[in-house]
Amino acid sequence: MKYIKYIVLAGLIGTTSSCVDDLLDRQPTTEVSSDLFWTSTDDALSSTYGVYNALRTLYQTDYYYDGHAEFQNTRGKSVGSISAWSPAGWVTNGFSSMWNNAYRVVNRANFTIQNIEKMIESEGNAATKTSLERINAENYFLRALAYFRLIENWGDVPYYRHVLSGDAEACSLERISIETIKNDLLEDLTYAAGKLPASVSGDESGRATQVAALAFKGKIELYWASWKKNGWPELKGFQQSASEAQEYYKLAAADFKKVIYDYSLELFGKGEPGSYQTPNYWKLFQYDNEYCSEIIFSLQFGGPNLGDGQGESLLRDFGTRSTANAQCWIMPTNRLADRYQSTITGDFLPELVLNNKEDQENGAWNRESYANRDWRMRSTILWNGEKMLKVSLDGMSVGDSLTWMFGVRGQEAKGFINNDASSQTGYIFRKWVRQVGVAERTQGPQDFYLMRLADVYLMYCEAVNEAEGPNSELVGLINQIRSRGNLPGLAAEKYANKDEFFKAIEQERIVELVSEGHRPFDIRRWRKANEIWGAANSDGLVLRDTNGNRIRDEFKNASEKDFQRYYIYQIPEGERSRNPNLTQNDPWL
Repeated sequence: MKYIKYIVLAGLIGTTSSCVDDLLDRQPTTEVSSDLFWTSTDDALSSTYGVYNALRTLYQTDYYYDGHAEFQNTRGKSVGSISAWSPAGWVTNGFSSMWNNAYRVVNRANFTIQNIEKMIESEGNAATKTSLERINAENYFLRALAYFRLIENWGDVPYYRHVLSGDAEACSLERISIETIKNDLLEDLTYAAGKLPASVSGDESGRATQVAALAFKGKIELYWASWKKNGWPELKGFQQSASEAQEYYKLAAADFKKVIYDYSLELFGKGEPGSYQTPNYWKLFQYDNEYCSEIIFSLQFGGPNLGDGQGESLLRDFGTRSTANAQCWIMPTNRLADRYQSTITGDFLPELVLNNKEDQENGAWNRESYANRDWRMRSTILWNGEKMLKVSLDGMSVGDSLTWMFGVRGQEAKGFINNDASSQTGYIFRKWVRQVGVAERTQGPQDFYLMRLADVYLMYCEAVNEAEGPNSELVGLINQIRSRGNLPGLAAEKYANKDEFFKAIEQERIVELVSEGHRPFDIRRWRKANEIWGAANSDGLVLRDTNGNRIRDEFKNASEKDFQRYYIYQIPEGERSRNPNLTQNDPWL
């Protein structure tokens, strides 16, 4: 469909803002009169496209989140001004822009909903009314996704479902309980599921569906269950409740089960691994497969054919100078390489030895160390000796395969991938790196996936495991995902009890969803920061490259407050200076 790539309704919806610049989306004085505009379903849809476009701005660089976990190194900034790893510095140096971006979605959705509801109230034609109700449900869905992003980062936030009257009202808003917001979001997604079509195709491909509404409803329920089980002490007033956690695990499982079994969805390539040279998992992240049934909801990008601002920057962020002069802002770590299990035993292999000796047993430079591993590894990363096609500077053509060799610079003429974009870890990504000639590095057409069926499988397994423990159905779903890596099924000891099966679920979430923006949210809702990086005031961890050289320290001598700040974001101080009613989260006081 690529519908949100159109520049729509600029005069009606305005720009992003707050009390002055960031929260209130004020309508310009040159807006189109409602007497002339809000007269047809096309008008309602055009305004809704503007909401989709705002959602794209909010979520389009979610892969940067993975730089705040242990499996991805982020060396700088890119689209969205999201800064590099530090114990808590990103919260003040870029991620606060997500506050503004989320409220842009909210304001546009509220504006559109208000006007569509007036149209519905006065509409006499039943078919037209049904169409308007479907479009309105899309706005309920999109607004719910924006508020979900707000509460998972900040907890209690300003919450409103109407068009704000002006700066005075915007600057008087108070933070509303996360529980109140959660309840409304679940109601909105239930409403949306009842009005949205089960599926879409053709020109409508990419628009919200009943399946997407149910999947995100289940995700919010799962997160609520996790918070209630594990606690969120950094959010003032939040109370743990084991019984409420169990209730919401069951609610989440019920919604995920509908998604899995009621809509004839299947994993890409029917879950088969494909061939080792071009595994199906790799093909899934090429733009010609972005509308397969595994993709439940994604951000739409159209590339250069629809003009500036309609393309994605995945190639720039993940590629190297050899792929359209990309900048390699993001790269995998040796910790990720260690997570890919053996296709023979189905279990972990010894950790890689970090040095540059090509004959070192199990060494990071020894290609034999990577033999017979999960095929998703080859789909996701390049290690020394792996090859990738060269992409021209303008991104419009591809050339011969070049070989990745850590430490080689400026020797493309000799067949090596150009390392001037400064990969620091010894690995580079293959996932998300375009291998066809279609566009330059910031004008790609690849949709970015916000919800995939594999993710739903894993969330369903988690929810049921928490409520009831492992069973054969869940093991079967996990094995379907493992199959795409050409792995054997789980050994019995991997699902002997809840705790062991949870480890298997976490493992699959790591390798299946890497660089899709999920890992830090999992760490936070599972309360695993100390388990990963150690106790407060300890040595933390050191991230090293394949030579064994230090890249960075993580949580070294970090205080308890540093860890607390990992779990909840700072309310932007610029917002608080304009609105004295906005309280600050305790770790940031």
